[in-house]
Amino acid sequence: MNKKVNFFIDEDVYEKFLLAMDISKESEEEAIEMSMRWYIAKTFEKASHEYNPKKVSKSPEGVNDYYGKAIGRIPIWALKPEQYNHKIIRAYFTALDIAGSATISMMEQLCSEKVYPKLYVPTFKNNYSQMKIDGAKSHGKVFEDDGENVWLWSEIEDTLLKHKSSFYSGEDKNE
Repeated sequence: MNKKVNFFIDEDVYEKFLLAMDISKESEEEAIEMSMRWYIAKTFEKASHEYNPKKVSKSPEGVNDYYGKAIGRIPIWALKPEQYNHKIIRAYFTALDIAGSATISMMEQLCSEKVYPKLYVPTFKNNYSQMKIDGAKSHGKVFEDDGENVWLWSEIEDTLLKHKSSFYSGEDKNE
């Protein structure tokens, strides 16, 4: 059964909608119905997260569904020293121990030596950049930097420091 719907929409939005339909080759009805289905699914998904008592969201009013994603992943990374995330965090703590601060270039250098498998990450830049954002396809935000100096994101700092000994204990600078 189909339902006829009439509504008003901003003229500029409608013009862009028509342009998008020209590109997609869909009819106006198909595009509007698809948009409504997307809106329904997104709204129900958001509502289900709000009513799930096991989900803890630090996200202010659902603005970012991935906020603090690394908090739940850090304990898992701590147990998997072969994972690149683990090795990059280990490199961060190693750099702190060696120099008193961490820099991107120092962490990259530590992760570039094949002879040190505990730190070797052949795709350091890509993996490090994934650890600076919270998003659908990111690893989860762990670090912040100013282009060179690196520090822990304040939202995950307590969690990571609780697990620091699983990543780095100070004796493996050149292992």
